[in-house]
Amino acid sequence: DVNQDDPRVGSSRDNETSPSALHLNTASNSNSVATLFSTLIPVSIYATVCLLIFWVLRRKFPRVYAPRTFLSSLDTHERSDPLPGGWFNWIPAFYRVPDTTVLNKSSIDGYLFLRYLKLLCVICGMGCIITWPVLLPMHTYGGKGSKQLDQLTFGNVVKPNWYYVHAAQAWLFFGFILYMVSRECVFFINLRQAYLLSPYYAERLSSRTVLFTCVPYQILDERKLRKIFGESVRRIWIPRDTDDLDELVNDREETALRLERAENLLIRKVNTAYIKALKNGHPDIYTQRWSQDTEPKEANLSVVSLNSPKSVALKEIDEIASPISPASPGSPDMPSSPREFLRVDGTPGLKTSYGFDGPAPDINGSVAAQWIPYSSRPVHRPLSNYGRRVDTIKWSRRELKEMAPKIAKLRRHYKKGNGRPIAAVFIEFDSQANAQSAYQTLAHHRANHMVPDIVGVRPQEIIWQSLQLRWWERIVRRFAIQAFIAVLVIFWSIPCALVGIISNVKFLTNAVFFLAWINKLPSVILGLISGLLPAVGLSLLMSAVPYIMRGCARAAGVPTQAKIELFTQNAYFVFQVVQVFLVTTLTSAASSAVKGIIDNPMSAQSILAQNLPTASNFYVSYFILQGLAMSATRMVHLGGIFRFQIFSAAIKNPRLRSMRYHRLRIVHWGAIYPVFTNMGVIAISYALIAPLILGVAFIGLCIIYITYRYNLLYIYSSEFDARGLHYPRALKQTLTGIYLAEICMVGLFVLKKAFGPMVLMVGLVIFTALVHISLNDALLPLLYNLPRTLAVEEELRRAGHNGLDAEEPKVEDPEQQDPGYDSDFDPGAENESNIIHDPQTLDRGIPRAEGEKALKLTANGLASFIRFKVRNSPFPGIISSVDFWSYWITPDPLSKPNVVLKWLHPEVFADYSVLRQAVPEYPPIIYDENAVRVAFMPPAMKAKTPRIRVPRDKAGVSLQECRHSGEVLKISDEGAWIDEKGLITVDLDDDPREVWEQMRF
Repeated sequence: DVNQDDPRVGSSRDNETSPSALHLNTASNSNSVATLFSTLIPVSIYATVCLLIFWVLRRKFPRVYAPRTFLSSLDTHERSDPLPGGWFNWIPAFYRVPDTTVLNKSSIDGYLFLRYLKLLCVICGMGCIITWPVLLPMHTYGGKGSKQLDQLTFGNVVKPNWYYVHAAQAWLFFGFILYMVSRECVFFINLRQAYLLSPYYAERLSSRTVLFTCVPYQILDERKLRKIFGESVRRIWIPRDTDDLDELVNDREETALRLERAENLLIRKVNTAYIKALKNGHPDIYTQRWSQDTEPKEANLSVVSLNSPKSVALKEIDEIASPISPASPGSPDMPSSPREFLRVDGTPGLKTSYGFDGPAPDINGSVAAQWIPYSSRPVHRPLSNYGRRVDTIKWSRRELKEMAPKIAKLRRHYKKGNGRPIAAVFIEFDSQANAQSAYQTLAHHRANHMVPDIVGVRPQEIIWQSLQLRWWERIVRRFAIQAFIAVLVIFWSIPCALVGIISNVKFLTNAVFFLAWINKLPSVILGLISGLLPAVGLSLLMSAVPYIMRGCARAAGVPTQAKIELFTQNAYFVFQVVQVFLVTTLTSAASSAVKGIIDNPMSAQSILAQNLPTASNFYVSYFILQGLAMSATRMVHLGGIFRFQIFSAAIKNPRLRSMRYHRLRIVHWGAIYPVFTNMGVIAISYALIAPLILGVAFIGLCIIYITYRYNLLYIYSSEFDARGLHYPRALKQTLTGIYLAEICMVGLFVLKKAFGPMVLMVGLVIFTALVHISLNDALLPLLYNLPRTLAVEEELRRAGHNGLDAEEPKVEDPEQQDPGYDSDFDPGAENESNIIHDPQTLDRGIPRAEGEKALKLTANGLASFIRFKVRNSPFPGIISSVDFWSYWITPDPLSKPNVVLKWLHPEVFADYSVLRQAVPEYPPIIYDENAVRVAFMPPAMKAKTPRIRVPRDKAGVSLQECRHSGEVLKISDEGAWIDEKGLITVDLDDDPREVWEQMRF
């Protein structure tokens, strides 16, 4: 039996967590329904549990499930409206929230990702409508005699003439996909132009700044650059190599963090000792209690040892003056809180070892020394001190004090233009239109020199190490990285195969003698080893790929975070298609057919044609896994529950706790898009071979869409802004599914010896390639650039006009001209009688050149005459009475369209003017001039003095430490305190970011 073994080793199935998916390595296709349900049942149980957790905890943990509704670190226009707090009333409210809310409150990347998921749902849904009524019955009664799910595949059809139906379905379905991709490209261009030209985006500093890389050193001069780009240049930043300054600034950051940890540790130690003394009393100290309303001079407090004679005398006087001790439980003066007794320095006066005025405030650590010995202070052993132990707080303060003048001196040195310049320059222009003009202009006469790399770069996204590469270094690195990725894609099957071997425990224990004891384990343990362990291993392998790709992008010299994600999207998609799709499909089909081919080599063609369609059964389980298990994991947010609700108190640093609380989960689009693009490729590739996969993919993608819609509205961050460029790349990558499906169908037709359908499919391949090439030629310049006409139209719109289209010049209709002569004929020309005719150039009385012109004029005049006669005849009236196509082909932009008309003509009903009116008005962006002046300088040139944060304590240590450490850096104890139980409480409502960090560059 050719289906007896199916070891699908070598595949890398992304994000697999279902044991049954890996059991396909040993199961046969004849058990496809049982395999389907063995995947569906446990995954459904897991998804149900996750959904119940989300349902119950959503109302209790708003930081986990709705942080975008209240965090102060978000601007008001960025916060989503909260959902109702009931058990069920939030569902219709969530359904009514439009997807454009993500566009207006989050980012254009998030909105376009949701639109891409909807596009895949539409493609799969329309595929079901097109293919299911025709192909499913035909496959069922194909005559091969396959069973269960294999009965619904292409392999069950034996009559070659029936394959014409598949060819016709391919033309219809793939043509629909080509139109959808073309339509979405047009929509994306209009949407991106409308939003990037709106004032909220156009007035940003990044929108007016262009990054040029590989700039020759001879041109790295501000005066020369201003001559090249003209008067529209506002600012120029020429970064310089600041390695020595970088080292100093990094040391300062590390020293500040060390000081912060030491200060927090000291305060916690003192507070622990203080609470213990407050509860039990100090054995060697007698302290008189006085109310804070008592004047220090009247109090005449004296603190002495309890064993001294003076102590005994004072004790006797106190007993005579006050028969009831203030410290006794029945005393009416019993203090209810240490805060009721404060000294001059602000520290409490209950059970302390010093007098009313406290210790000398100028002595470092004098307050802490009253509670803990000097040996308990934080210490460390720096290498610069030959490993000898030093007091961390004092050492850090001294180091910071010494670093400050060195950093200031080096900064002055580089600001004067000293130091080696980096082969890159940032140029700010006075408007977005001028920045776009410079970006689209060829700046240098040599190849790969002064390349306009990106417009719209933000300072925090720059990879400064990449800017130092010269043009030839970039070329060498690019080719080396491409070769590395190609090798990685090819040989990644080896570790995946090693992990896949674990799923076949019986084979593994027989092959490796010292693992025979595994067979003696209980069946439940064996099931976990063969099912769960390989799934976790494959998931870990696949999850590591995006990180590897980002490292490759950095090594290749990609200059910004946004472009790194675009690089990752390309490389990871290739990896997904090869490993998750092609390797799995081919190894599955080959492994199922290898025994039959060995037994009968002449039947290889028919066996492969039979087994290739049945490989689709794995992807049914794959879509169930992605749609249910992975979506449930994305909804429950177990990591957020542990991070913000369970383990939040474990973070003792107030600054880190506040920053973590306000940090939203960042979405890395370069790792997300390829997974779902590959799902679309798989669904399209198997649409004609196994149409059932379209329905499963439609359900799974709809669930994924709902999951990401909720997360983008209420949870995820919009930190990385690629300005929507991931979307057109994903659209073009989706066409890979069409090519693979067409090639696969051609191969199957050849294996089945159906040459007529094969010719039709070859023609479809050529047609697809022509459409793809034409689409790239027409739309590629508009995908990444902003046209000048729209910039002018935006200026007219801001001035109160309606735009360029509203000011059309009045031109005389050429159809209304006199039909007696052609429009090109000038009746006022020189009279023919004044023309001197050369007898040598005459041909039957007409010059040759004049004759050709006369023939042309006569033809044009005849055409005008015919148009005039046709227009005045009853024929136009007859055509208009039966004309129904003009409404659908050339619709009136001013008419109210229906859904179908809007879908057919996005260039009319979703053009720039329509989408621009839908862009909301955001508050203007106000920049600090000092922050803008250093915006595109290297980080070491603009890094601020470190700011640390400690909790306020009742023992008064934080007040003294803030006063002393504040001389070398910024330190504060506001918004954080230690309560009576010794726990650190942090006010999380305030935005922890600095003012310059809140600016929208």
